[in-house]
Order: sequence, then structure tokens, then C-alpha cells
Amino acid sequence: MVFRLRISATRRLERVRATASLLFAGLLSAVISDLPAGAGPRVVIITPHVDAIRNEFSRGFAEWHQQQFGEPAEVDWRTVGGTSDSLKFVQSEFARKPGGIGVDIFFGGGQEPYLILTDKKLAASYRPPASVLDPIPRTLGGMEVYDAEFHWFSAALSSFGILQNTRVLHLAGLPQAQRWEDLADPKLFGWVGTGDPRNSGTMKVMFEAFLQAYGWEKGWQLLAQIGGNVRGFDRSSSSTAKDVTLGETACAFAIDFYGASQIGVAGRSNMVFTLPADFTAINGDGICILKGATNLTTAQRFLDFTLGEPGQKLWFLPLGHPEGPRRHALERSSIRPDFYKRYRGVSNIEVSPFELNQSFTYDAKLARDRNDLLGALVGALLVDTHTELKAAWQAIIARGRQPADLAELGRAPLSEAEALKLSSTGWKDSAIRNQKKIEWQNWARARYRKLCAS
Repeated sequence: MVFRLRISATRRLERVRATASLLFAGLLSAVISDLPAGAGPRVVIITPHVDAIRNEFSRGFAEWHQQQFGEPAEVDWRTVGGTSDSLKFVQSEFARKPGGIGVDIFFGGGQEPYLILTDKKLAASYRPPASVLDPIPRTLGGMEVYDAEFHWFSAALSSFGILQNTRVLHLAGLPQAQRWEDLADPKLFGWVGTGDPRNSGTMKVMFEAFLQAYGWEKGWQLLAQIGGNVRGFDRSSSSTAKDVTLGETACAFAIDFYGASQIGVAGRSNMVFTLPADFTAINGDGICILKGATNLTTAQRFLDFTLGEPGQKLWFLPLGHPEGPRRHALERSSIRPDFYKRYRGVSNIEVSPFELNQSFTYDAKLARDRNDLLGALVGALLVDTHTELKAAWQAIIARGRQPADLAELGRAPLSEAEALKLSSTGWKDSAIRNQKKIEWQNWARARYRKLCAS
């Protein structure tokens, strides 16, 4: 009876969320469809990118378009939340309007959204001019920088590491992390920050990278220990980084851009962004033209601008450089290898991802294949059961972190092969998804409580 009641409550919640999403989608669709036409070249872009990026690319594109075509062009931004929210909105809109949704470009959010959009034939193919495309390598260490059929492109490269408040670490007598494993140190209990991968594309990449780099079993064990140290799971990765600056946490999972922006706020003497020695995930931050783009010509020009030298300089050059950003330092790694030599000593980005000597390559296809299921697993095992996880972790620490306890804490309810199989079969059924989420939550809570009582 209890199980049926929980299933019923979950289904009611799913219906409420679905209704709210449809209402919001309808409102945004109305806004998009009511925008005035004939007011000059414009492009409508949906993005999870922050204001700083939107502002610099709006200005930069307008100026470039004026120089190239004799008139400025307007960028009309659409934001509906994080990467997952943006992707869900686009897919739901195409389900209602298969020919086009009044949005021309999807911009930002890592690489996985673009693989999904391409698979669903929602990304249009466009090959930029040779002057734009030729300086960009097709692959980087086994990772695609852009699609072989030109459906999507990496607009910038992202590295994932640990943002740390060195002042807080010193005052609290805490160790500075050099490896991901260091975040599992019991001394950091309550001092670690991270986000919920169900809402943040950045966080989903980072959690997925753990499982790829360490393997399924060890990866979950380490994530469970770090999760026990986590203060709380934020909805967005930007707020996770800000909490480190504010001293709410001492260290956190972070993408390089957020790390650089917070160091800019607090100063290099107080903050450091570390690329962990055990592995560093490099991922493309994508852009694509959507199927049925209304403003196709302007969309193609925006893509050319972003991938070409003018757009790449906005990412790469420091604030105040004549060809760089005017108001906001973006500090992103360029997709053009020549920039790292050409602007050495000028750009604040000193390390070229094209020259990193590491064996780990992030598998974006594998991540896409288990994308939704991974978010649900992290939610059930670490986020929704966080109170119980922290209590179990404290009990394990008190017992001296015995190997059997650590193995039990980080045990997953299914193997990697079983997870992949479920992702491609039953996971597409909403009833099965809801049942599994509740099953995993109950399984995790029972396990954590047992560890507390041992």
C-alpha cells in the first residue's frame, strides 16, 4: 500500500510538472511568435549561457555584422533555465511544431545536447566557409570537436576541475585538493560544493566523467564519499562556484569559465582553479542551427562569427584587449590551436588542451546513451537521499572508514551493462522510470540507515 501511494504521488507530481512545462512552453512560444518582423537582421538563440556571454556575443556579432554586411544584426536571446531545461523545451516544441519552432540556434550546454538533437534530426547541417573551418581540428584526443556532417560544432572547449577558496582552507585548517580523490577527505565534511546533474549539464558531464575515468564500481564509490562531504546540491553550476567565493563552501566541482570568473571577483590570492592530477575532462561547448530556422541566413552568419577569429577572440582574449571582450572577461579555451601560440603571454589561458598529456578521453556518445538514467541514479543515490547519505558517511568515518563499509556505501543498484540496457529499453516508459526512481531511493535509504546502525 505504501509503495502504491508513493507511485501515485509521484505520478501526480509528474502531471503537475508536465502541465507547468506545457504552460510555460506555450507562453514562451507566444512571445517568440509575437516578435516583430522586418526590423533588420536578427537571430533567435536559446541558451543556458550566463549574461556575460550573451552580452559580449550580442555586441560582438552586431559590430562584426555591420563591418561585413553594412548593417548591425540583433541577437534575440531566449533563456528557460539550465541545459536540461533548454533541451527539454526545444524537444517539446518540436513535438508540437515539427517544421520549426521560431528559434534559430541552440548555443551552449556542453556536447551531449547536440548529439541528442542530431540523433532526433532537429539540428540542421551547415558547412561554414573554409576560412572559418580549416583552422579547427575535427577531433581532439579522440573527442569530436565538430560533427562530421556539420550538424553541430564546439564553440569553445571546457575543462572541468576544482575551484578552491584558499583563504577559507587556511582559516579552517583544511587541505587543498590536488586530485578528485582528495574531495573524499573526511576533513572536508560539509565543505564541498556541487550541483544537481538533473538540472545542470556541466555537472552531468563531471559525474559522467568520474564513472568513465574510474570505472563504474570505483566511480560510484568515490562519488558516494564525496557526496557525503557535500554541503548541498545546487540547481545550477554557477551558484556552486559563487558559494566557494562567498565561503559557504571551501571547494567545489567547477567548469573553467566559472572558476576564472570567480577568481576575477575574489582575486588570485584568495582563489585557485585546479585541474586534478588524476584526470581532466575536456569537453566541447556546442552550437548548432535548429531545423526550420526562420532567420537562416543570419543564423549561419552567427555561426561563422562564433567559430571564426572574431568570436574566438571574445572567448580567449583578456578583458580590455582591443579585439577581446569589453565588459566581461570570458576566459574560455579556444577551438583554434593557433591561438595558444599566437597569444601566449597575452591571454590569461596558459594551457592548451591540444597539448595536454593525458590518457583520459571523455566519451560523449556513451554519456548520451545513458544521459537521463545517470541523472536519475545520481538523484536517487546522492541528492534525494542526501540526509541519509551524510549520516552514513559520518558513521563510516567514526568507524575508521573500513573497506567493507566504503564498498557498501558506494554500491550501485545495477551494473554498468544493466544501466545501458535499461537506458535503451524500459527507460523510455514513464511508468518504469518513476518506479525505478522510487525503488532506487528506497534501496539507498535502507542501505544508508543500515550503515548507520552497524
